[in-house]
Amino acid sequence: MKSIRFIGFALCAIVLLGCEKTPEDEPRDERLVLTMTQDTVACNARMGGQTAMMLTWTAGTNHGTGSAIAYTIDMDRADSAFASAVSFEIGKTMDRTFALSHRQLADTLDLYFPDLQPDLYEPFELRVRAKVLMTGEEQVSPAVPFQLVRYETDTTHLYMIGDAAPNGWDKDHASMMQWDMSSKTACTWTGSLRKGEFKLLTTTEDWLPCYVRDTIDETHMIYRADEADYPDIKWEISKAGKYTITADTKTREILISYLGGEAYTHLYMIGDATPGGWSWDNLTELTHAATDLFTYEGPLLAGQIKFPTEIKSDWSGEMLYAPEPDCAPSALGTFDAHIGDPDNKWLIPSAGNWSISVNMKDTTISFVKL
Repeated sequence: MKSIRFIGFALCAIVLLGCEKTPEDEPRDERLVLTMTQDTVACNARMGGQTAMMLTWTAGTNHGTGSAIAYTIDMDRADSAFASAVSFEIGKTMDRTFALSHRQLADTLDLYFPDLQPDLYEPFELRVRAKVLMTGEEQVSPAVPFQLVRYETDTTHLYMIGDAAPNGWDKDHASMMQWDMSSKTACTWTGSLRKGEFKLLTTTEDWLPCYVRDTIDETHMIYRADEADYPDIKWEISKAGKYTITADTKTREILISYLGGEAYTHLYMIGDATPGGWSWDNLTELTHAATDLFTYEGPLLAGQIKFPTEIKSDWSGEMLYAPEPDCAPSALGTFDAHIGDPDNKWLIPSAGNWSISVNMKDTTISFVKL
């Protein structure tokens, strides 16, 4: 049984608590019965914080012991006898009222009933359990049946954004994925990704709604309509290269397939150690000696150097950075390809002729003074 504790739980539902009363004031001698305000629940994440379902229940009995009673709500498919139920631990309350918003219910279904087919009604059941804290005795209410449907989110576009994506965190230029017109719910994107993170936007005009990564299952997407809906967890790309991303808004599945190394066609150097200094108009281009190999042989000055992979004079493009600030050049060095910070550069110690060799596949860089 999957248990949700409502104090401090990330998907905590709305629990309406009454004023504190002493045990002697509490009515604790009646049959435990759960009541639901509707027999059909249509869950739609786009309705956000509006109430999707409301429950109330009777107090149950403590058999005159004066003990407080703690309550738990169980929800499961109707044919499971609560064997795989998700349990909402309410605890002690005089109010005995429990509500879930559409966002909270949608997230609960995503986490605990991920195979629930959208747009189809399915029979579910609810019950309440009451535990007498002094004796440990537990009472269970009769099950309350209801029909539950999870409406599919109406997503018309998906855009990839993040420091792993081609245009970084530039929302206006996020990479649009292509829809598979045969399924109408799946879309794909193929191209080069950098080391870093990404998530999927549904519009380039705002940061929400979007799809983010499930906290447990990285192949599962969570629809995030509001900042409070779910943690803003991104997918992680640990190795730069070519990828195909397939995302299905119906099944909420995402597949990230690595296709091989990044095929770079240009590499430049910039900095006060280079012949062109910090000028984008006077970049020095390295020689593309092989598929993944770039070389340079010529003069360098004492100073800093880094390597743009694209010409973007606003400094928004990808570059090869040193592993640490003012890194000493080495014949056995490494680099990190990303956009923006950390802006680590190599520090050339003295002027002279140098040989530079960059292997994009192995992420290695060699500096040798001639």
